[in-house]
Amino acid sequence: MFATLKKDDGFTLIEVVLVLSIVSMLATFPVMHFAQLKKETETQLFFEALRSGITQIQTEAVINDHWTNMEVRPTNRLIRFRVTGKENSDHPANHILYLPESISLYGTSKEYQFSRSSGNLGNINELNFNTIHGRVTVSFQMGSGRFVIE
Repeated sequence: MFATLKKDDGFTLIEVVLVLSIVSMLATFPVMHFAQLKKETETQLFFEALRSGITQIQTEAVINDHWTNMEVRPTNRLIRFRVTGKENSDHPANHILYLPESISLYGTSKEYQFSRSSGNLGNINELNFNTIHGRVTVSFQMGSGRFVIE
């Protein structure tokens, strides 16, 4: 009733290749998903750090009565936050935010200066980023110091 295996019976080459190909395909799915999840997480963290950096230098301008600025350098893939006159010090508001590989910045180099006492901007421009989900724009509102990331 039951078939018995002989000692020389085994798997054919086709069966082994088929099983190995199925296992390798199943093993690559989590890796592909992880790469996409990593890009999404990097994007979210970058925009949270950008929001925090802008808020920090505006707060420094208002509370400590300093001029502050934000330099945007697309070719260097960075955004630099500085307190004017304290560029070479270890001031806590002075820092650089680097763009992750999954984000690119449109346009030319720009500098945004936040006035002391009020934190308002002296010039208005938009920052445009290309992300895995499309274009993201940072818009500053004239005379209020407010900004929107959308």
